[in-house]
Amino acid sequence: MDAQPIPAAAAVDLLHRHAASFRRTARRFSICADDADDAVGRASLILLEKAPPHPPERLAAWMHLVTKREALAVRRERERLLSAEISDDRVAGTLCPAERAERREWAFAKARSLQRLKPDERRALVLRGQGYSYAEISELTEWTLTKVDGTGFSH
Repeated sequence: MDAQPIPAAAAVDLLHRHAASFRRTARRFSICADDADDAVGRASLILLEKAPPHPPERLAAWMHLVTKREALAVRRERERLLSAEISDDRVAGTLCPAERAERREWAFAKARSLQRLKPDERRALVLRGQGYSYAEISELTEWTLTKVDGTGFSH
């Protein structure tokens, strides 16, 4: 006998009470805010269709895991699309050889710069690029504001 999905009212209540938290989870693993929104939407559908009959606090933890997995899936799709667009530019010949060389050198220089950063500095930089404030970065990462300032990206 299959378990029945949770009632829609309970799912809506869970989504309402934890919306900001689920969105933060998605943002941690997404390339951009729109992808995070997509991940939360996909996770919400899974909640409505397949949620296990857990108590609310366990269901919230389950939903965070589902949201993380959906964000990673959306990220893989986005990276595949971005990779295809770069390939299309090369195949279509829209960039002249000098432009392609310049773009490639710029990308290598940026990659080398990012590699020199410590993992926490890279993470802070990505979060800052996604529009998070220093206080939000501190909250998301559970770092002190002193540590966030110490990453070299202080205001």
